[in-house]
Amino acid sequence: MRLINYSDIDTSSGKEYSSKELRECYLQGAESFGWKNRNPEPRSMKRGNKLVGYGMATGIWEANRLLARAEITMTKDLKVEIKNAVTDIGTGTLTVMTQIAADELGLPIEDIAFLYADSKMPFAPIQGGSFTVATVGPAVQAACKSMNKRLFNKAKVLKNSPLAKAKFDDVIFDQGFIFLKTDLNVKVSLKQIFEENNLKATQTTSTSMPNPLRHGKKARAVHSAVFVEVEVDEELGIIEVKRAVTAVAAGKIINPKTAESQILGGMIWGISKALHEETITDNRFGKYMNANLAEYHIPVHADVQDLNVIFVKEEDNFVNDLGVKGIGEIGIVGMPPAIANAIYHATGRRIHNLPIHFDQLIS
Repeated sequence: MRLINYSDIDTSSGKEYSSKELRECYLQGAESFGWKNRNPEPRSMKRGNKLVGYGMATGIWEANRLLARAEITMTKDLKVEIKNAVTDIGTGTLTVMTQIAADELGLPIEDIAFLYADSKMPFAPIQGGSFTVATVGPAVQAACKSMNKRLFNKAKVLKNSPLAKAKFDDVIFDQGFIFLKTDLNVKVSLKQIFEENNLKATQTTSTSMPNPLRHGKKARAVHSAVFVEVEVDEELGIIEVKRAVTAVAAGKIINPKTAESQILGGMIWGISKALHEETITDNRFGKYMNANLAEYHIPVHADVQDLNVIFVKEEDNFVNDLGVKGIGEIGIVGMPPAIANAIYHATGRRIHNLPIHFDQLIS
């Protein structure tokens, strides 16, 4: 049904998506999960005294980008410091920004220091809304590119420089050298540039922001397809999420390990939303009745079983030059409806309010 009704147009705006590999998310996710083994009839699949249900859902989140600024300093021994005020709430921002800088500068990652989380540093927005890498990453990239251009211009005017007639697009930066793309034997050492210009360090600052005349011409989003298997005790109504697969299309993935960790965290949060978390209020006094972790329920190890993440290849240089999109909320949004659909398939009960508890299945 979803493949038949697939659209490359954002119907809310009438705009074409800058990229949308959701179809491939459906196909790869379904193959990995084993969706073809599903009997679509509700209450048709059992395992002992447990009703088994398969469910799936689509996730979508806006691929936004804001303004950010980054400062870079390189010393004569090719050690680099990059400053930006962004915070890191545990999503791997420090690691990813260091990777972006190392890749752009062509230097070892251990020689890059990313300094952050200080409002005195160059501007960054809050860490939220799934736009951190798509916002700060291009600022880091722009600062590094500005540094490369500065070093290249100094390399061109060195005495007897082999790059005197080269253009910036003709060279690559790697291993502490500037190489001519067409002949890698033609090169200039970055250390030589510092020495012959008598430089102890050099610094540049760059700002990166979306082009307002271009940015709104297309819809920008990250997509996911979520597949879930649940077991429901036929007599007691107890629900277990046995396994889940999330296939995500989010542009270029800078660090698959930290990205997978973030999606897994979102999937667990989605299980929590669907089956556990509920704030109960006393409307007479406006007070929370379960304001502690003894009574406000969240998943524990026994609630989290076989979770898998697939990143579908997607290229998108419209959102930014890095081709990256945010992957925070996309790990969460598809899980609760997929679980609700799986519970319907298992029990025949269509429940629209969350969290779903056993009493709603045995009443």
